[in-house]
Amino acid sequence: MFFRILVIAAYALMILGVGVVGLRRTRTFSDYFLGGGKISGWMTAFTYGTAYFSAVLFIGFAGKIGWGFGYSSLWIAAGNAFIGVLVSCQVSIDG
Repeated sequence: MFFRILVIAAYALMILGVGVVGLRRTRTFSDYFLGGGKISGWMTAFTYGTAYFSAVLFIGFAGKIGWGFGYSSLWIAAGNAFIGVLVSCQVSIDG
């Protein structure tokens, strides 16, 4: 029980620390919304990938296909996520 509380407390402190660092580095709306224009293509691709694929594949896809086919359908989601992230990385680097 003590270990669980310790892990949760460490996680909460880490999240608060990241928030404080972000707060101190943010001066304008551009800093907040676009990272001050310092975000690379790789970070843009990973941000897109995590937002899109978590919503589409792991929430919507899992409900529809996962219910019908079970755990074997997870290979489709993993492959789609991997290929999708690679494609979005290539597009953001080239584009």
